[in-house]
Amino acid sequence: MTDADELLPEGVPLHRHSLSVRWGDMDALGHVNNIMYFRFFEQTRIAWYEQAGFAPLGSGDTGMVIVDNHAEYLRPVVYPAAMEIRMAGHSPGGSSFVSTYTLVIDGTLYTRGRSKVVWVNLTSGRSTRLPDALRARLEPNRHA
Repeated sequence: MTDADELLPEGVPLHRHSLSVRWGDMDALGHVNNIMYFRFFEQTRIAWYEQAGFAPLGSGDTGMVIVDNHAEYLRPVVYPAAMEIRMAGHSPGGSSFVSTYTLVIDGTLYTRGRSKVVWVNLTSGRSTRLPDALRARLEPNRHA
């Protein structure tokens, strides 16, 4: 793995999103509070969702929910900082896929993240089949 490779999340690239650290994102120890990383991943995921042409979250018949979240904190992020969150996806199942993230500042990897995303029918609250276009995009060797 090259240094540039470590900056990329595992899977098929889906989206990049730029965010700035806000003073209020920090905790009493002087670095970004660990819960904020999940907010950064969420903002990136929502930007991807809308950019990918899905209806604004909560306004269509289907949407996505997160059933599992993880973060690996490699370096502390402090204010001020301009971050780039990179999102990828892999392992499409019947109604879910794995989304992965890297948080990069000035070409350095600070955090890795991972979420399990489940597609749901918003009326019934039950899982539903992933959209075919998304499934096709996430299939192995599709972009080889």
